[in-house]
Amino acid sequence: MTQPQSNVTFTTPMLKAMANPLRRQIFDALAAMRTGRASDIGELLGLAPNKVSFHLRELAKAEMIEEAPELARDKRDRVWRPAATGYTTGQPADRSEDGSATAMNAYLGQVIHDEQRRLEATLAHAQQWYDGGEIREDLAQLSTSNLMLTDDERQELQRRLDQVIPAFRKDQENGKVATAQPISERKLWHYSGLLSADELLNGSHSAGQSTQKPK
Repeated sequence: MTQPQSNVTFTTPMLKAMANPLRRQIFDALAAMRTGRASDIGELLGLAPNKVSFHLRELAKAEMIEEAPELARDKRDRVWRPAATGYTTGQPADRSEDGSATAMNAYLGQVIHDEQRRLEATLAHAQQWYDGGEIREDLAQLSTSNLMLTDDERQELQRRLDQVIPAFRKDQENGKVATAQPISERKLWHYSGLLSADELLNGSHSAGQSTQKPK
């Protein structure tokens, strides 16, 4: 069994594939499931399997996912898995030969849209939850922290955060966490972490801003 790569930098074909909202939703579901068939993902998301199959093939062309033949029941059975355990947009120097900023902008625009919707839904849910409304199930959690960091400390913190979910997944696989429910009884949860400098809010990071007084 081939081990997925980790922290793969998005290529332009990957960015183009992930700029499609439905395709991104399908990929996110597969990433959470670790492996799955079009029918499994379709059942989870309420989509027709043939529609899911089309987007899975497009993700495979972009090398976002790959087949897991060792899990197939026969030659016609197609089981998929993510080709990597994590992806990054990379540093500008990493993308010097990509040749197109359009794909990156399209992808980031979709990410912004997704996260805005999730944040708005989370805050609306929290208001109803704490106002004693009809909500009986906690479907979102939001936490924030503030730290004083050097750049080296920030990189170390990010490295540790990047290890948390992979380690938890291993504990799931090894039965170290109390969860015996089948996949059909689980919810698809989305986690995103934002580590941002406070100067982003006050604009002091602006490119080309000079600290020298004019002569």
